[in-house]
Amino acid sequence: MPAIVKNTNKGFGHGTVSSEIKNHDNDPFVVKKVQKAKETIQRVGFPGMKKK
Repeated sequence: MPAIVKNTNKGFGHGTVSSEIKNHDNDPFVVKKVQKAKETIQRVGFPGMKKK
């Protein structure tokens, strides 16, 4: 199946929509990065977010 190219006038430019792109839900590298990002957000927080 060929990829569908969608063009927009705003944002980061064009994107490619394809059903053949693999899923990263259980990719160990991605899971590790997401966990580290969650820990950083809990430790540092967002601007305007109250620390507990």
